Amino acid sequence: MKKLTLSLLFASTVLVTTAASAAPPPNVLGNWSVLGNQTAGALVINFQAAVGICRRITGAIYGNPIEGFYCPATGRIHFLRKNAANNDTFQSWTGNVGDDAAIDRMGGTFMASTPAGGVPGEYNFQAAK
Repeated sequence: MKKLTLSLLFASTVLVTTAASAAPPPNVLGNWSVLGNQTAGALVINFQAAVGICRRITGAIYGNPIEGFYCPATGRIHFLRKNAANNDTFQSWTGNVGDDAAIDRMGGTFMASTPAGGVPGEYNFQAAK
Protein backbone atom coordinates (compact mmCIF):
# COMPACT_ATOMS: atom_id res chain seq x y z
CA MET A 1 0.00 0.00 0.00
CA LYS A 2 2.87 2.35 0.84
CA LYS A 3 4.46 1.77 -2.60
CA LEU A 4 1.13 2.46 -4.33
CA THR A 5 0.68 5.70 -2.39
CA LEU A 6 4.21 6.84 -3.23
CA SER A 7 3.71 5.91 -6.89
CA LEU A 8 0.47 7.90 -7.10
CA LEU A 9 2.07 10.87 -5.35
CA PHE A 10 5.03 10.79 -7.76
CA ALA A 11 2.76 10.49 -10.82
CA SER A 12 0.58 13.42 -9.72
CA THR A 13 3.69 15.52 -9.02
CA VAL A 14 5.03 14.81 -12.51
CA LEU A 15 1.68 15.76 -14.09
CA VAL A 16 1.43 19.01 -12.11
CA THR A 17 5.06 19.90 -12.84
CA THR A 18 4.57 19.24 -16.56
CA ALA A 19 1.41 21.33 -16.76
CA ALA A 20 2.92 24.20 -14.80
CA SER A 21 6.08 24.38 -16.91
CA ALA A 22 4.39 25.79 -20.05
CA ALA A 23 5.81 29.25 -20.63
CA PRO A 24 3.85 32.16 -22.07
CA PRO A 25 4.59 32.87 -25.74
CA PRO A 26 7.00 35.72 -26.51
CA ASN A 27 4.31 37.60 -28.43
CA VAL A 28 0.56 37.64 -29.01
CA LEU A 29 0.61 38.93 -32.58
CA GLY A 30 -1.83 37.38 -35.00
CA ASN A 31 -5.41 36.29 -35.45
CA TRP A 32 -7.18 34.72 -32.49
CA SER A 33 -10.58 33.02 -32.40
CA VAL A 34 -12.31 34.53 -29.38
CA LEU A 35 -15.43 33.55 -27.45
CA GLY A 36 -16.56 36.32 -25.10
CA ASN A 37 -19.72 35.73 -23.07
CA GLN A 38 -20.82 33.12 -25.64
CA THR A 39 -20.23 35.46 -28.61
CA ALA A 40 -17.73 34.15 -31.16
CA GLY A 41 -15.54 36.50 -33.15
CA ALA A 42 -12.02 37.56 -34.02
CA LEU A 43 -9.29 39.18 -31.96
CA VAL A 44 -6.56 40.56 -34.20
CA ILE A 45 -3.39 41.83 -32.54
CA ASN A 46 -1.37 43.59 -35.22
CA PHE A 47 1.18 45.47 -33.11
CA GLN A 48 3.30 44.55 -30.08
CA ALA A 49 6.14 46.77 -28.90
CA ALA A 50 9.57 45.16 -29.10
CA VAL A 51 10.86 46.15 -25.65
CA GLY A 52 9.65 46.50 -22.08
CA ILE A 53 8.58 44.23 -19.28
CA CYS A 54 5.01 44.73 -20.44
CA ARG A 55 4.64 45.69 -24.08
CA ARG A 56 2.03 47.87 -25.70
CA ILE A 57 -0.39 46.07 -28.04
CA THR A 58 -2.97 47.32 -30.53
CA GLY A 59 -5.44 45.69 -32.86
CA ALA A 60 -9.16 44.94 -32.98
CA ILE A 61 -11.76 42.70 -31.38
CA TYR A 62 -15.19 42.13 -32.91
CA GLY A 63 -14.24 44.88 -35.38
CA ASN A 64 -13.56 47.50 -32.67
CA PRO A 65 -10.10 48.91 -31.91
CA ILE A 66 -8.17 47.72 -28.87
CA GLU A 67 -5.24 49.17 -26.98
CA GLY A 68 -3.41 47.62 -24.05
CA PHE A 69 -0.38 45.61 -22.97
CA TYR A 70 1.06 42.10 -22.87
CA CYS A 71 3.73 40.91 -20.40
CA PRO A 72 5.70 38.04 -22.03
CA ALA A 73 7.39 36.98 -18.77
CA THR A 74 4.11 36.38 -16.94
CA GLY A 75 1.59 35.92 -19.76
CA ARG A 76 -0.61 38.71 -18.42
CA ILE A 77 -2.67 40.60 -21.01
CA HIS A 78 -4.94 43.60 -20.67
CA PHE A 79 -6.66 45.73 -23.29
CA LEU A 80 -9.48 48.20 -23.71
CA ARG A 81 -12.15 47.78 -26.38
CA LYS A 82 -13.01 51.14 -27.93
CA ASN A 83 -15.76 52.58 -30.09
CA ALA A 84 -14.37 53.07 -33.61
CA ALA A 85 -16.46 56.22 -34.17
CA ASN A 86 -15.45 58.24 -31.09
CA ASN A 87 -12.65 56.26 -29.36
CA ASP A 88 -14.71 55.88 -26.16
CA THR A 89 -13.77 52.84 -24.06
CA PHE A 90 -16.70 50.53 -23.36
CA GLN A 91 -15.06 47.24 -22.28
CA SER A 92 -11.94 46.25 -20.34
CA TRP A 93 -10.40 42.80 -20.94
CA THR A 94 -7.89 41.10 -18.60
CA GLY A 95 -6.48 37.60 -18.81
CA ASN A 96 -3.53 35.29 -19.15
CA VAL A 97 -1.85 33.72 -22.18
CA GLY A 98 -0.20 30.31 -22.30
CA ASP A 99 1.50 28.20 -24.94
CA ASP A 100 1.30 24.40 -24.86
CA ALA A 101 3.77 24.09 -27.80
CA ALA A 102 0.87 23.48 -30.21
CA ILE A 103 -1.72 26.18 -29.55
CA ASP A 104 -1.54 29.59 -27.90
CA ARG A 105 -4.47 30.03 -25.52
CA MET A 106 -5.88 33.02 -23.69
CA GLY A 107 -8.54 33.22 -21.00
CA GLY A 108 -9.88 35.70 -18.52
CA THR A 109 -12.67 38.18 -17.93
CA PHE A 110 -13.98 41.34 -19.50
CA MET A 111 -16.02 44.08 -17.93
CA ALA A 112 -18.75 45.95 -19.78
CA SER A 113 -19.03 49.41 -18.26
CA THR A 114 -21.46 51.23 -20.55
CA PRO A 115 -24.60 50.19 -22.43
CA ALA A 116 -22.54 50.24 -25.65
CA GLY A 117 -20.51 47.34 -24.22
CA GLY A 118 -23.54 45.22 -23.40
CA VAL A 119 -25.28 44.73 -20.09
CA PRO A 120 -22.92 46.17 -17.45
CA GLY A 121 -21.09 43.43 -15.56
CA GLU A 122 -18.20 40.99 -15.71
CA TYR A 123 -18.05 38.11 -18.19
CA ASN A 124 -15.65 35.31 -19.15
CA PHE A 125 -13.70 34.95 -22.38
CA GLN A 126 -11.36 32.48 -24.04
CA ALA A 127 -9.31 32.65 -27.21
CA ALA A 128 -7.01 30.41 -29.23
CA LYS A 129 -4.48 30.98 -31.99
